[in-house]
Amino acid sequence: METKIKRLLREKEMSQTDLYNRIKTQCKSYLGQDVISKIVNGKKNNYELFTLLKICLALNCKPNDIIETKEFIQKCTNGRPTQ
Repeated sequence: METKIKRLLREKEMSQTDLYNRIKTQCKSYLGQDVISKIVNGKKNNYELFTLLKICLALNCKPNDIIETKEFIQKCTNGRPTQ
């Protein structure tokens, strides 16, 4: 499965290491490369708001550009259609 963030990195021709370095530089803090890898590969989807904002700042994007809302809605509704 290709996550939104993985697709965005590919479109921007960036690696996970590039993302890590941008976060470290722009946010004057870091996000562990292991955490970035888990988020990019869809293994971690419940993370802090500040983590999301760091990623968005580094990628110059909006939260909706990387949040996997479809999967979240399916989990919340147990696959039932929403009204």
